[in-house]
Amino acid sequence: YLFRKFSNDGQFLICFSRNCQNLIVHRHSCLSYCSKGISCDNQDEFPIKGQKFEGHFSQLYSLNLASGSELICKDFFLVTDCNYYGIFATASTPDSDPPARRGAILNIPSMETITFYLVRLADGIIMDKRKFHNDFIHLAHNAGIFMYDDFVSILSVRYQSIHILQIRKAGMFVDVQT
Repeated sequence: YLFRKFSNDGQFLICFSRNCQNLIVHRHSCLSYCSKGISCDNQDEFPIKGQKFEGHFSQLYSLNLASGSELICKDFFLVTDCNYYGIFATASTPDSDPPARRGAILNIPSMETITFYLVRLADGIIMDKRKFHNDFIHLAHNAGIFMYDDFVSILSVRYQSIHILQIRKAGMFVDVQT
C-alpha cells in the first residue's frame, strides 16, 4: 500500500495500491483486549493481533479507479466539509511536446486524460466523475484545485481557464461557471 492520509474526521485511512490503479480505504477498528488481573505494562503480554496493522484497521473496500494509461495521482485527495465524499484524480502521463490545439497555450505539457472521481467514502460508490481531455492541471498536493464549502475550482493551465463545480448533496458535480 501507499498510505495517503486520514479523512478530516479521522474515520477513514486513504491508501492506494502500489501500481496506483486501486483506491483502498480502511476504517479504524478499536482493539479490544482484556486480561483479568494481569498488568499490560509488559510488551510481551500484549496480544499478537494488537501488534499488527490488521489489529487496528479493517479494509472497507478496494476500488479500481484507473484504467489504461491512467494512474491515480497519489498526491491528490480532497474531502468535502461533511466528510461524506472524497475527490480523487487519475491522469495519464504528461506529454511535454503536445500537438497544437485550438485555444491551447503552446509549450504547455498536456495530459491525454484527467479524471476526477467523487466517491462516497463510507461504501466506495463512485457517485460522479468529470473528465478533462488534452489539458494540464497541477494535481500534486492539490496545487491546481481549490475547495471551499461545496464548490471546487479547477485551474486549467493549458487552456487558461478556471472551472467552478458544485458538489450536490446527492453526489454529483454540477457546472457552475468556466
